[in-house]
Amino acid sequence: MTSELRSRIRRRIPLLRYLEQHGWKPKAYSESDEVCGLCPLHPDSRPSFYVNRRKDVFYCHGCGQGGDVIRLAELLHGMNFRAALATLGEAGEEEETHLWSDACDFYQHQLRRDIDAQCYLRSRGIESPEVIERMRIGYAPGGCLRAYLEGLGHSLRAIAASGFTDARGRDRLWNAITFPIEETASMYGRLLDPMAGRHRFLARPKGGLYGWRQAQSCPALIVVEGLFDLASLWQAGFSNAVALLGSHFNGQQQTQLADGRSRTIYLCLDADANGSGQGAAP
Repeated sequence: MTSELRSRIRRRIPLLRYLEQHGWKPKAYSESDEVCGLCPLHPDSRPSFYVNRRKDVFYCHGCGQGGDVIRLAELLHGMNFRAALATLGEAGEEEETHLWSDACDFYQHQLRRDIDAQCYLRSRGIESPEVIERMRIGYAPGGCLRAYLEGLGHSLRAIAASGFTDARGRDRLWNAITFPIEETASMYGRLLDPMAGRHRFLARPKGGLYGWRQAQSCPALIVVEGLFDLASLWQAGFSNAVALLGSHFNGQQQTQLADGRSRTIYLCLDADANGSGQGAAP
């Protein structure tokens, strides 16, 4: 688990960015992916501290210290290894959350600009500005998300690790209406072009019932499969509706519904040809 966490932290927090966040300034760049500057670990009068951007490691020719971002955190802050892991892990999660939220903001802004995406929503019966804002519904046009996130200071490595872009830097949700899933910092995309498929998700768990926090105290619940169904019900005034985000209950969702409270549950699942709707009940 420790090696897995270490790898995850190194993907989330590039060494050079971490240094710059702590006031370190490069003095020179080389053609071999190296950056040098004054060492932050000892009094230094001439640049002796080198960062290899490709390998994401550092070495100081003055004090002889070297390693990755975790080793740097240990030395900078006088931490042991586990404390550095914990500190950087929290920082990485916070950065990941910021990136996800910035992507949500980008998609929301694009929806306001794109007539075709707005027409698609109206064709699905979603017209309420309040519901669109509450669910943070957006649109992924493709092609400019990476540049937008880079402009906000997110590194290419962090953007790639988030899953929003593929290996070539293209938006995985392009040409889709987007629904943020806050609980797991995920995103659902419904493609506008049915010939290209229907659904896109980030590769993350779906979590519990969407809308559970607002509806859990209601004496009756309406459970639907998808977010378009949910948006339609919320728009019609049924604030006690929640969504499965699929055709089957997971363990967390079953636990939520079986929390000991007395309530009536209405299952409004699609009558799919494969019978998945009827087989979804726990």
